[in-house]
Amino acid sequence: MKKRMLSILMMLVLAMSLVACGEDNNRTSDEVTTQDSANQDAGEDVQEDTSADAADAVSILADVWAVYGENDKFYGMGGDANNMVENAPGAFSLEDKDALAATLLVQADAAGMIDEAASLVHGMNLNIFTGGAYHLTDAANMQAFADAMKNSILNNQWMCGSPDQYVIYSVNGEYAVVAFGAVDVMNVFKQNFTSVHGENAEVVVEGNVAQ
Repeated sequence: MKKRMLSILMMLVLAMSLVACGEDNNRTSDEVTTQDSANQDAGEDVQEDTSADAADAVSILADVWAVYGENDKFYGMGGDANNMVENAPGAFSLEDKDALAATLLVQADAAGMIDEAASLVHGMNLNIFTGGAYHLTDAANMQAFADAMKNSILNNQWMCGSPDQYVIYSVNGEYAVVAFGAVDVMNVFKQNFTSVHGENAEVVVEGNVAQ
């Protein structure tokens, strides 16, 4: 029962983040990290696994999250509504196409190219940071998947402001990592991603999200 209540609570927080407005989008980096650090369990240990040989979509994001410094971490959520975890990436089911599109902006054309997904999003506002890792059923579709995700991000009808930047990586030629968010948060993510997966990854496309 306790686990079910936690899942319901986290679903409500994610739903609120889809329409979050005003001051959350305008917070400075210091304000974000100070407030979000206060939400974390003080006794939580940070894993130090920096392996670049990710075994699955969750591992790709988990390895990056593990090297975040305490001053850079935000309050994060991973997974989907039925398999949600706090302050860690989680597997995202491909069965609920509506949730996949609403939360991670993976529309039907892109969803048809993948057979595995994982997510890590900002727990208060998806526009501050949303990250997803996806395994392609056919590595030859990497550019097509990246183009589909780019179009979905740029053409999304943001309810209240928009993220500043987006980036799409190819990892080991078969996984795609898509992230968008605020400039300061994205800069930290890109730096940490490169430090972990740099030898096995390359940028497929990146740019600014039109305001």
